[in-house]
Formats: sequence, C-alpha cells, structure tokens
Amino acid sequence: MRIVSFIIVLIMSFRLFGNSVFSFDGMPLQNYGNDVYGIGMGESGSSDLFRINTNYFNPSLVTTANKVIFSTAVSLGNTWYADDDGNGFRDDGLNFPYFTLAVPIKNHKFAFSFNSYTSGNLNNEISSTWIDEQNSKYDYREINRLISNIYKTDIIYALKNKYLNLGFSANYYLGSRVRFWQLDFDDEIYDAKEETKETYKNAGFSLGGNKKMGNISFALAYVSKVDLKGESIHKYNHEPYEDVIESDVIQYEIPRKIAGGITWKFLEKYKTSIDVNYDFWEETEISDFNTYKLACGLAYDPLSGYGKWYQRIPLRWGGYYRELPFKKNDKKIIEKAFSLGCSIPLKTPGKKLDLAVKFLLRGDLENNGMRDKAVMFYFGITGFDIFSKRPKKIEHRDIPKADDR
Repeated sequence: MRIVSFIIVLIMSFRLFGNSVFSFDGMPLQNYGNDVYGIGMGESGSSDLFRINTNYFNPSLVTTANKVIFSTAVSLGNTWYADDDGNGFRDDGLNFPYFTLAVPIKNHKFAFSFNSYTSGNLNNEISSTWIDEQNSKYDYREINRLISNIYKTDIIYALKNKYLNLGFSANYYLGSRVRFWQLDFDDEIYDAKEETKETYKNAGFSLGGNKKMGNISFALAYVSKVDLKGESIHKYNHEPYEDVIESDVIQYEIPRKIAGGITWKFLEKYKTSIDVNYDFWEETEISDFNTYKLACGLAYDPLSGYGKWYQRIPLRWGGYYRELPFKKNDKKIIEKAFSLGCSIPLKTPGKKLDLAVKFLLRGDLENNGMRDKAVMFYFGITGFDIFSKRPKKIEHRDIPKADDR
C-alpha cells in the first residue's frame, strides 16, 4: 500500500498538462483511456483481450486481470505552435496520463482508475508599445494564461463469464478552468488584470461488454451524459475599480459516448485492432455537431523465450484520425497522429515496461489559421502485483549440535 499511496501523491502533485494553441477555443486534448501499449498501437486496442488490458474506459476490460495489478505512466514532450501570420513558438509538457489498480476475486473483478479526461492549456506573453494622442510611447507586456483540466475517477465492477464479460463503472469528474489576462506597463501607468476561475464536478456512469471468439475479440462501451456543476469567480483590478463576482452555474457538459472495437490475432505473433469512438455533442450547448475518432494499429507479440533477443521484443505501430468538438475560422479542427511502441519484459513473469512515441498534427494553417505539431514520449509500467510477497522456500529449522562425547 505504500507504493500505491506514493504514486497517487506523485500523480496529484503534477499538473496534467495538455498544451495546444486551440486551448482558448475549447479543450483540445481528450484521453480515451489507452495505456502505453495501446498508445503505441495508434491509440487502438480497446477490444484487445489477448493481453492484460488496462484501458478501463470500457469497464468490462477489468476481466483481463487475473491477479492484483496496477499500471501507470509518465508522458513528456514538446509542442510547436504556428499561425498563418508566420508566428510560432514551442512549449513543453509533462503529465501522468493515468493510474489503474485491479483486484480480481475469482470471476468478480474490482478496479480503480484515475486519469486526465480532457484538457487545454496555454501561456503566452507579447511585448508591444502603445502611442497615445500626445504621441507619447509606453512599453507594456500583455500576458495571457489558461489552465483547464478535467480529471476522471472510476470505481469499477466487472463480471467474467463464458457468454459475455460485463462491466459497470461509477464515474466522478472534477476539474477547473482558470483564465488570466494582464497588461503590465513599464511606466507609471495603471496596470490592468482579470482572472476567471470556473470549477467542474459531478458524477456519471459507464457500461461495457466484451467477448473473445477464437482469434477475434470485440468490445463495446457506453458513457452517460453528465452536466458538470460548479461555481464561477471573476476578479478584476482596473484602477480605481476592483471587484470579485461569484455565481453558481453549469460550467461544462460531458456528452453521451459510445465506443467499440475489434481485434484479430493472426499468424500466432501478430494482431490488428480497429477502434471507433463517437461523441454526441449535438445534445450539449457546447457544440452543434457530433464528433468521432477512428484508430487502427498493428502489433507484433512474439512468443516469450523463443528466438534471438531482437526477435523477442514486442513491437507496435498505428495511427488515428479525430475531429475536435469546436471550430476555428468556422472550419472543423482535425487531429491526426502516428505512433510507435515496444515493450521490455522484466525478470518477473507478467511485469513489463512499455514505451511509445507519438507524432501529432492538430489543425491546419490554411483552414484554421493555426496549427499544433507535437512529439510525445510515453513510459509505462504494468503488472506489478504490489500485494504479493515472494514466498519463503526455506523454513526455520533447528540444526543439531555435535555430540562431544
């Protein structure tokens, strides 16, 4: 339990960064529950029942765990922003995308999951000069900062049986959006600043099922619509005016979702997966059109202990195509990504280190006037049974003393 407590504290001590030039228009980054294995496979594999799958976006996948197991990861990388005026800059990010813990009791499976659900952050600063009617020049800085994150916690129960594996999850969403703006003059001119903080929280649920038939497995999940309630606090300081305005409002809506996938294992060592996610944004006040994400990937999973060392390394690759739930320049924003991944088995059976790298392109200069490019690296661990201890194979015994007679 010490390890679990340490990891939870470590996760909560970092902001879950999701940096994008589109952040002021919405929350561009969406987490679909993929572990690092699935991320390296083009963020697919939500129906992969041929491994221990910790993508608990579909709660029925907890049935792949046959012992107490946890999984977590760290992600870091860089994002390059650009606009059609030729401006551009780079930002870096670090996040802990998920933490999962599963406890199986025969055919009954219980699990806990915590992950970043959606986010959009940006921090920029512009230096310029203002010229008044008397032709006097004043240097100033304009600071724009946005930090918006919503986290999702799941308490999961799943039942494994020979007909259809089923899962239910009680979901709780918690997050905030902080928007800060400031004009900072170098001379003795009154500065101006504003800050708005919105908080989000409420509960929902999700359902899932999965089935494996020979070399094919499939899965389907449903996530309920949730109105996130909270409060809004607006502060401003424009000398000589200063005030704090508070209100209770519904700040954000989680749309109803369906997700499904199919995985085919072939030639013993290979498998391919296709995933589809569909979000009913038309049912919310946030967007007037529904969105989807299509992902596919291929994996090479060799038999353990056979062949040369390079033939025993599991490899994965894939990509996805996704629509964002808001527009820029009245044009849809499209996100495309390609990823690669591999696994490093550790000495103890069932324990491994997963690695992945993702190349991402979001938006288009011609259509949206803005664009993100990103390279992200993922490092994940899976399979550590933290409640088990290595059995003692040597019991205490009395050693007879030599007879001196």
